[in-house]
Amino acid sequence: MKYYYGLSSALIGVSMVLVQSQVALGLSVSAIEKIAEDIIVRIVNTENSNDSGSGILIKRSENTYTVLTAYHVVKSGQKYKILTPDGQSNSIKSMQPIPQTDLAVLEFSSSKTYNIAKIGNSDEATRTTTVYVAGFPAKTAALSNPGFFFNKGQVNANGTAQRDGYNIIYDNHTLNGMSGGAVLNEQGEVVAVHGRADEQPISEKSQTKITTGIGTTIYSAAQRILAVGVNLGVNLPSINVAAASKADDFYIKANEKYNKEDYRGAIADYNAAIKIDPKYADAYYGRGYSRYNLQDYKGAIADYNAALKIDPNYADAYNNRGFARYDLGDKQGAIADYDTALKIDPNNVYAYYNRGFARSELGDKQGALADYNAALKINPNYANGYYGRGYYRYKLGDKQGAIADYNAALKINPNDANAYYNRGIARSELGDNQGALADYNAALKINPKDASAYYNRGIVYYDLGDYKGALADYNAALNINPNKANAYYNRGLARYKLEDNQGAIADYNAALKINSNDVDAYYNRGIARYKLGDNQGAIADYNTALKINPNYADAYYNRGFSRYKLADYKGAIADLNAALKINPNDVDAYYNRGLARYKLADNQGALADYNAALKINPNYADAYYNRGIARYKLADNQGALADFNAALKINPNDVDAYNNRGLVRSDLGDYQGAIADYNLALKIDPNYANAYYNQGIARKNLGDKQGGIVDLQKAAELFRQQGNTELYQQALESIRKYQQ
Repeated sequence: MKYYYGLSSALIGVSMVLVQSQVALGLSVSAIEKIAEDIIVRIVNTENSNDSGSGILIKRSENTYTVLTAYHVVKSGQKYKILTPDGQSNSIKSMQPIPQTDLAVLEFSSSKTYNIAKIGNSDEATRTTTVYVAGFPAKTAALSNPGFFFNKGQVNANGTAQRDGYNIIYDNHTLNGMSGGAVLNEQGEVVAVHGRADEQPISEKSQTKITTGIGTTIYSAAQRILAVGVNLGVNLPSINVAAASKADDFYIKANEKYNKEDYRGAIADYNAAIKIDPKYADAYYGRGYSRYNLQDYKGAIADYNAALKIDPNYADAYNNRGFARYDLGDKQGAIADYDTALKIDPNNVYAYYNRGFARSELGDKQGALADYNAALKINPNYANGYYGRGYYRYKLGDKQGAIADYNAALKINPNDANAYYNRGIARSELGDNQGALADYNAALKINPKDASAYYNRGIVYYDLGDYKGALADYNAALNINPNKANAYYNRGLARYKLEDNQGAIADYNAALKINSNDVDAYYNRGIARYKLGDNQGAIADYNTALKINPNYADAYYNRGFSRYKLADYKGAIADLNAALKINPNDVDAYYNRGLARYKLADNQGALADYNAALKINPNYADAYYNRGIARYKLADNQGALADFNAALKINPNDVDAYNNRGLVRSDLGDYQGAIADYNLALKIDPNYANAYYNQGIARKNLGDKQGGIVDLQKAAELFRQQGNTELYQQALESIRKYQQ
């Protein structure tokens, strides 16, 4: 069985940050955080506390407070309440969505006094300006009781409104539930409403993501709100509708296209931004990861170089350049870039993660583990960090440790299909097929188009003996990916188990069409051909398998078996010799070589082989049986008797062993014992002609000529029915002789 797993992807996030600068001197960070705590409310679903968001106290009129939030926080139609900074719960009086935006205005009544947000000049929140995002994260498996979250970052672009009215991008780290929270400048003034966080994986291999915050500037929000009759009391600047597009406008459009996986369209907009502003480091950076997604790794590196020339302290650019270098095979260069990223930003979890991945690929086990641990120390809720460390532990053979990490990743992110998939692999290899099955089911529920999950679930079904279930999964995998050679191969195994040898051969043919060097496909096609009686075809397949892998012991063994069936006993012995040279403990090879030697009348050689087989497996009933035959041929009746006794102790239903023990007893003059053995054989198989024949002779030797004739007549009739002309004639001749 061949197992395939993939490390899910994540490259470091593009920092898309909108920063607004003020003429006034900035406040301390703690002072800004205190302002944010006093003006931000939590909005909670009254039926489900996990469904929550944030809002900004934007206006008071007597006892009516106005809250500005993101519309998607309250659009579900559920009933929500507002929790003010003092912990009081307030019913929402009204909710007004703002058209063509992700904004809504809420009202509640309270006689208590709460601070109202000060509005800043959002036009001054220009690129590279420092901003702070604040809000209340929602409850998750990892955050059962989250508190207020406040984080510093930078503006990446501030331009004209795009989809849902968003027009400002910033690189602050945000969490689910903070939507509707405030984006503040260094004077503690609100310059934007936080809309959402985008996490866009950069590739299928890295766990790094482009993490960007996207929102609506307060000026843009106020203009839209004023249009529906709500006046926030903000003095808005005049709008020059004829103004030419800014570089920021193209940058925002580019990010929107990137999120839709329109990488070529994104590059065109980044080009336009760079044409307007050739010093736009973030635009080079964004164009770099767009090129990366188009597998233009050299172009991506050129863009990261340009970004770093403008901003030598751009940690994320070093990180992403490292990953592009990694994909070009320059793992040492990649590690050097991750080192630089970490020197600039010692808390960059993505750089630790990616460096750990590169180190593991270079065989630096301790260094890799240290990096994964460092990433998780910085962010204990980094689901991808647990996932990556789990993958690494699996590669080290620590499957239990891998499962523990996948458990942690899934506790944080229960929708990580790849974590279920990889945990399934680890469980399967530990023999926990039921656990593996549950994991593959979960992965497929999240991603029904995962061919590898169907493939591996098929392996589990196969191991559980459910060959029809395995067949169905391999079919599903091949419907998704018709070029998955191993799925054809494994479907062939399942069909073989279901005795569909023609279907199995067709699948092995398909696997070999994709991969002409699949030694196992040749080997198993040989077995299927043997089962169909095509020994020559089987030998041809074993020959090819051995040409690819001259040390394939099983191929020698099975080629020997086919040669035996073709009466090429010397060829069979040569193959079994080769198999035993590679694997001196192959009990079946000794046994079958014994059979071939017996056929060549080498009873002493056969005896030696059966001895060797029984030394390895003292419970090998067939070896005792055939050693008994060899001893009988060597006139060692007592030895033969002992072997048939041993065979029958292991398998009391072996009719041939009873029959042959009867022959030995008859040769020893124990005709009564012989007849008792023939009776036992006939009790198991009433149509066993040889037992009737031999019993007839034993009865005649005891003087019961008539009884002997009756048995011989029964034997003759059975031989005739079974088409054994030679023994039929022999039985008739014995009857005529006894009747004289």
